Amino acid sequence: MKASKWSAAMGLATSLLLVLAACSSGDDAKPKARTDVPKGFAVPAGVTIAKSGSTHRLGTAASVVYRVGGGAASAITVAVNEVTKGDIKKDFAFFSLDDKLKKATPYYVRLNVVNEGPSGLGGVAIPILAHTKSNTVFPPNELVGTFKPCPEPALPESFLKGSKADLCLVFLLPRREKLRTIDLQVGREADAIHWKP
Repeated sequence: MKASKWSAAMGLATSLLLVLAACSSGDDAKPKARTDVPKGFAVPAGVTIAKSGSTHRLGTAASVVYRVGGGAASAITVAVNEVTKGDIKKDFAFFSLDDKLKKATPYYVRLNVVNEGPSGLGGVAIPILAHTKSNTVFPPNELVGTFKPCPEPALPESFLKGSKADLCLVFLLPRREKLRTIDLQVGREADAIHWKP
């Protein structure tokens, strides 16, 4: 499987920072996690863990066990609700873009996350990836500051059992990369949950 690494930084006078990194779908995500149910983990009542590798329509929720590193584990329910293609010239008009980024295609992915418990997941990154037709996965771009087309990119610092959050993630796909699915990959690539836009 091919591996690629592409990163760039953009800035504004207001200190907005955008970092783009792409990696092959075989790379490990951080923090490390797993899709299977860890030994001794009791799946919360009423929660059904999604079948590994399953594909869902937008708006359909899927539950997985998210184990952060070798520590806390919690069941989470994620629904990817909307995938919108942006306009690089309009939406990033005030960013300083290099030549590659000027040709990128922005995608805004809106999703909601529910912490089914038992552990708190405050400040933890949910491993949502853009999976392209070239079989390459791209993590979301990190934004510092407010980005109006796609606000709320991260879980709140406190995200205990029963907490819910609406997120919007920014992906800038390089030229010629075509979006295939949005993936929730908390373990092996083969176990990833897919949403087809």
